[in-house]
Amino acid sequence: MMRKRIAAALAALAVSLLAGFGIASPAAAASETNYAVDADWTGSCASPRYTPNVDGCVQSNGDDLWVKDNVANGYGVKLRWYDQDGTRTGECIDNLGQAKAWTYCNKDFTDGHDIRWSVCWDSANGWDCSDWWTTRV
Repeated sequence: MMRKRIAAALAALAVSLLAGFGIASPAAAASETNYAVDADWTGSCASPRYTPNVDGCVQSNGDDLWVKDNVANGYGVKLRWYDQDGTRTGECIDNLGQAKAWTYCNKDFTDGHDIRWSVCWDSANGWDCSDWWTTRV
């Protein structure tokens, strides 16, 4: 009888651990936070998005994330993204200011994946973000 209780307890513990790992695995994948660097960009982007506060682009050739702060207000802007075909997620933060024009973060995405992204701007009320777009890389 004692062996059955121990076996049942061990089985319950194993199921709990496996369930816990299954739930924890997406959270375990840390978000990739990068800070944009200044760039003299004269290229073109297949899918740029423009808002009054921030412009953005995911350039599939080279896996570059482009961000442009449009308002000289002392607040940062960012491009947030996630890989719809994988587990990666992150953001490219531009805290260099409006005077820097286009800034970028270089990533290495898996070819053929869809990257879902939006641009965001910070304010006294916190972050506000645009609609989501998708770019195949």
